[in-house]
Amino acid sequence: MNILEQIEQRTTALKVNELAEILQVTPQHLYRLASDGLIPCFRIAGAIRFDPHEIAAWLRSRQPRMVRSRRPRAA
Repeated sequence: MNILEQIEQRTTALKVNELAEILQVTPQHLYRLASDGLIPCFRIAGAIRFDPHEIAAWLRSRQPRMVRSRRPRAA
């Protein structure tokens, strides 16, 4: 299962530690991205949370076109 599938299967908001584990980054890195407005997030009583569908869309928008396409190139 790839990262996008893992995220899209979630039905509840992701916590910082959960998303950090999936993306294999540190929680501090996610806090920095959120603070700089570089990753979609929201706050609940001061805690940062991530909508899984917004994160999946955000990741897709960041993938190079070659990686996104699974179709073989025409010869």
